[in-house]
Amino acid sequence: MNEVPERLAEALAGRYRIERELGAGGMATVYLAEDLKHHRNVAIKVLHAELSAILGPERFLKEIELTANLQHPHILPLFDSGNADGLLYYVMPYVEGETLRDRLTRDKQLPIADAVRIAGEAADALHYAHGRGIVHRDIKPENILLQGGHCLVADFGIALAVEQAGGTRMTQTGLSLGTPQYMSPEQAMGERDIGPRSDIYSLGAVTYEMLSGDPPFSGSTAQAIVAQVITTEPRSLTLQRKSVPPHVDAAVMTALEKLPADRFASASEFSAALAGDGHATITSRYNRPAAIQSHPWRRISALLAALSLALIGLTAWMLTRHGEPNGPQVFDAALPDTAAMTFAATTAKTAYGTALRNISISPTGDFAVYVARQGDSTQLWYRSLRDATAHGIAGTAGATAPRVSPDGSRIAFLDGGRVMVVPVQGGQPRRLLDGQSPMSLEWISRSMVLAIDEDGDRLSWIDPEAGLQRSMKALGRCTFGRPIPEDKQLICPVDGTVSVMEPESGKRWTIRAARSDGSPGGPLTGSAFHVVDGRYLVYLSPDGDLRAARYDAKRYLASKSVTLLNGVRREEIGEGQFDISADGTLAYAPGADATVGRLVRLNSGGTPVPLPVDPAAFQRFDLSRDRRWLAAVVHVTDGQELRIYDLQNRQNFVWLRAELIRHALWSPTGDRLVVGLRDSTRWSVLSGSPGTGVVPDTVYTTTGALRPDPSDFPADNQALATSLNGSATLQFNPMTRRARLDTVASTVGAYFVSLSPDGKHILYENINEQRVVTTSYPLAGQRWQIAADGVEPLWLSSTEVLYRSGVSWYLARLNPVTGEPLGAPTLWARDPRFSDTPGWSNRLSHDGGIIYLQGPEQVSAPYLRVVPNWVAHMEAAVNKANP
Repeated sequence: MNEVPERLAEALAGRYRIERELGAGGMATVYLAEDLKHHRNVAIKVLHAELSAILGPERFLKEIELTANLQHPHILPLFDSGNADGLLYYVMPYVEGETLRDRLTRDKQLPIADAVRIAGEAADALHYAHGRGIVHRDIKPENILLQGGHCLVADFGIALAVEQAGGTRMTQTGLSLGTPQYMSPEQAMGERDIGPRSDIYSLGAVTYEMLSGDPPFSGSTAQAIVAQVITTEPRSLTLQRKSVPPHVDAAVMTALEKLPADRFASASEFSAALAGDGHATITSRYNRPAAIQSHPWRRISALLAALSLALIGLTAWMLTRHGEPNGPQVFDAALPDTAAMTFAATTAKTAYGTALRNISISPTGDFAVYVARQGDSTQLWYRSLRDATAHGIAGTAGATAPRVSPDGSRIAFLDGGRVMVVPVQGGQPRRLLDGQSPMSLEWISRSMVLAIDEDGDRLSWIDPEAGLQRSMKALGRCTFGRPIPEDKQLICPVDGTVSVMEPESGKRWTIRAARSDGSPGGPLTGSAFHVVDGRYLVYLSPDGDLRAARYDAKRYLASKSVTLLNGVRREEIGEGQFDISADGTLAYAPGADATVGRLVRLNSGGTPVPLPVDPAAFQRFDLSRDRRWLAAVVHVTDGQELRIYDLQNRQNFVWLRAELIRHALWSPTGDRLVVGLRDSTRWSVLSGSPGTGVVPDTVYTTTGALRPDPSDFPADNQALATSLNGSATLQFNPMTRRARLDTVASTVGAYFVSLSPDGKHILYENINEQRVVTTSYPLAGQRWQIAADGVEPLWLSSTEVLYRSGVSWYLARLNPVTGEPLGAPTLWARDPRFSDTPGWSNRLSHDGGIIYLQGPEQVSAPYLRVVPNWVAHMEAAVNKANP
């Protein structure tokens, strides 16, 4: 190894193991390394020593922090960054594919469909980043990675970080930022104020090269190229390649205009123009025929574009097929404009909102069934994966969570609290189960469906022909569990970790990640776990990647995992919008990660206002009564951490780390927190003052079944914790560490327990029946039902109760003496982007409103991504990583 890798390896020892050099560019050298903590391959980019030397390390690392918050299926995420013995570096996922430069070197020109699709995906990434104030500044083929034929844009914000950190020293050294062939005129002229339209120019230049085989301008020196960029018009693409549709040529030429004002206003406009959605219409990159505009010249242009495609021998189906020789073939199955797959809230009133898995693929991989929004309701849609056939399925209005039967002839689905079944071709649905609240649904054989209720403690086995066969109260909770039929077990994701449970006995075993020597390590973290072929685990990692590992069912152990792809839509509770067929086909909905969102404040009838904190994978949160301090539990790759945010000074620090952290609640005076946590098999309640440096006190600890979860802190000398199964409530004094069971609140199924501000009434949710109930305190009197379909109730005052149903909140007024409800509840507020988090997902803002997590704007997917023979590729990748 030469001097730099040795120096780097020594500085990063214990965190990363440098394997080999992958390549070098104008600013950095890239190394393949193993992330020792997470047992995964990563790419470490190390800025050249002379560049590191002239930059201000702190400023550079501060600048690239902005890019760490970018979460998009076509943006390569930033894992880590730092200063290693004077060498500035940043860490990204290792992508087993090639760069666009590699493909251009090999193929010279790309098929038009591939070029348009790659440019469109890169434009989607740019549009997302531009909306967050980040301009790339260095779009070029070397920074566009291809994985399974789809693109990932790398190095977002790095050029700007170098420029900002280096200041005038950059020009003094002669080091240049950007590549002349892809620089916009304003960037080539050295203008400091570079906006989003500069990136549009650069992407236009890349698209030009994909279609023509050469950049718009070339020359023997950088100066010669820059001169042409500023003064010369590029040659028309259609003059060089007749098969390029006129509207594609026009779109690229518009992107390459000299003046920024003459280019597209946004990257999404460029993408739409390339796809024919703006002026002319052709088959788009999503395999979706766009509607022909009414103007005659637009019709003519659209027909010419379609004819151009026909002449080069492409069909609408093959237009979206892509893939690399060393990876699985991939194609996108477009969905109708009026029936995109929905992620938005539906009319179904469930405690978990929209966290269901709304896609299912047939056993033979020849069609998929998904949920589409239809007006104010939903409907199941059929999408062939052999041709472009798509249609609604009659008899499925209001349906969610479809599951195609093992013989491919029927679909089981949920309709509110009912389990239904209907033929794949549609028809009159039959009711299989009613009167419960099923949340997870799976076929365990051709003649048996397993339904698990939303609390995870009741299982129902249903024969679609004969009806309900058996129902039992499981001894352990397993919400969103999936059956492992060969072992008669359930695989249960619980707050970011996973375990295996025997429903009959209640025995539960945590699945742990194997260390390098094969011994059990920490709990395997992630969500949406599938057991494939009884030997492999497929799941979504905490950072949103679809990963896989070998699974030892006897030792409940997972091997070293590998990343297969990213960009799978993940819902608030962690459910993933993907499915794997019996023949090994993977189908998924690309989309945003709904577990990462922003915390907002909402008052009745108002507009959500973001809190001054960066988006994160928030799990639970609480605001101090003076509204200065926010305590928030955030899911990270190796567990969870409790962050304390000073909202006044815009600062934060990590107070606690653990495998699992439950609710952290502020005392009335705002100087003390109570918090529940779990490490291994021990559950504890801690009390302490963040920021003082004093270790928190352990108020209560147990390895038993109580599993305390703080639910209310009404007074400095009194707090409540509810057991996770809602069977008991613990009352304790955080100062004296004395605790006792509260008999008033220890109603079976009582959860989200809290005392009224005047201390006269107690409020809770009956999780077994999803009802909101109140009674007197400390002596229990009559129990009043506030709502029959509400969750997570809060006291707005001693006579006002706020509760949630779906994505709406309702206000109920109570008699101040008896606690009896006065009249019917009224709608208080609604937010379709409400994101349901594990546990208490809305808390008081102490100004008459609430705070909660708001998910991403994306509410639908226009296409499904399909990977035939994916399981074989997955198994080969896992076996290669675990020889």
